[in-house]
Amino acid sequence: MAHSFQKLKTGFRADLFSDAPDVLEKYGQDWSGVVRPRAGLVAFPRSTEEVSAILRACHANDVAVVPSGGRTGLSGGAIAAHGELVLSLEKMNRIGALDLQARTLEVEAGAITEAVHRHCEPHGLTWPVDFASKGSSQVGGNLSTNAGGVRVVRYGLTRNWVLGLTAVTADGTVLRLNGALEKNNTGIDLRQVFIGSEGTLGVITEAILKLAPLPVEDRTRVCFFALENFSRVIELFASARRASFTLSAFECLSRRCLEQVVGYGLKAPFPIDGEAYALVEFEERLAGEGDAWLEEAFATGLVRNGVQAQSPREKKELWALREQVAESILHGNEVHQQDLSVPIANLEPFAAGIEERYRAAYPEFAVFIFGHIGDGNLHIFIQKPRALTSDEFHRSCEAQDRMLFELTQKHRGSVSAEHGVGILKRPALPYSRTAAELALLRSLKSALDPRGILNPGKIVG
Repeated sequence: MAHSFQKLKTGFRADLFSDAPDVLEKYGQDWSGVVRPRAGLVAFPRSTEEVSAILRACHANDVAVVPSGGRTGLSGGAIAAHGELVLSLEKMNRIGALDLQARTLEVEAGAITEAVHRHCEPHGLTWPVDFASKGSSQVGGNLSTNAGGVRVVRYGLTRNWVLGLTAVTADGTVLRLNGALEKNNTGIDLRQVFIGSEGTLGVITEAILKLAPLPVEDRTRVCFFALENFSRVIELFASARRASFTLSAFECLSRRCLEQVVGYGLKAPFPIDGEAYALVEFEERLAGEGDAWLEEAFATGLVRNGVQAQSPREKKELWALREQVAESILHGNEVHQQDLSVPIANLEPFAAGIEERYRAAYPEFAVFIFGHIGDGNLHIFIQKPRALTSDEFHRSCEAQDRMLFELTQKHRGSVSAEHGVGILKRPALPYSRTAAELALLRSLKSALDPRGILNPGKIVG
């Protein structure tokens, strides 16, 4: 591999590559933390043209490439474990022209999600892709994984909010797809081929993002509720769907999650009372539009307790109770996690099935369930008990994963809701995709990357 890299680097600027041990360690890993990284070289291109030249050289020399963004994924999609070249897009972070009339924004793939939000905010606009890792995640990674997040119930997935993108294929061919067109009915939309493909078909380097009006601050209400159980959470969601306001987010967390995040240093808005909790954000068209809904929720006993934020600061504090759940569980702990989704109609029996099976098989495990009720996505985090070794713990979890995937399949769900497939979910794909679908995916991979150099081992590659 070293010989290939030496030949590969010929003709490029000296500071384009790094093989420093700390750089290889950092850029060869993502947040999944499960597989030990072993990157061979890291490249830091500054333009689409440099990405094209690097891929052309890698294609000619049969060098495997792992595209890298903010590396905030949890499925091992950005891990370089076999001496690959890591292609980091972080230096391609330009935020370009914002077109107020068209409500579009030109960006490079390395732009940080939160930086895009801040750039748009003074213009009364936003890119409505939002999640806890927005301070680290990059636009290219959001697109390549078709990221979800906390406001999918209102805005949908990331693929809904990109008009055009630039992608570079394995042999260095640059494709500029759709531009800033809202309408383009000229056959198959190639943008969607690359969005969600996790860098296995090409490397996304630039995009033209579609923007939405920023929610009006004084019409946006954020509430946090305690409920008797998960069944009540589903009832509350159904009532919110019937209300006349615009539902922006509907998040849930178990009692164990709330206790964990409070132990992490946050303050509970009321005494912890109830087995389930919901954070609800909605935007009113008319002042006071949500009052009747809130009054009914309390009057009927649907909620046991609840608070409404009275200021922007309090909104952030309530949101932190949900957004810092994962961080609080992971902090100082070894964790096995799953990211699953089912149709909303099946959420209640699905969640009940998860709890019942873990309670029966591994009563000593601390199981944390939280997620996005509005789009049917639940996260299951399991902390390693101190009495178990790491190997014992992961063997036990993997044995139960099959149960989770079978339960997901039974409820017509997905084994990966928003973190992608990577290497960790690849064995589980048959629970969500048919053999015919997988064969077509492999054919597409072979057509666009015949030498198999792009993110090998991920999804079906």
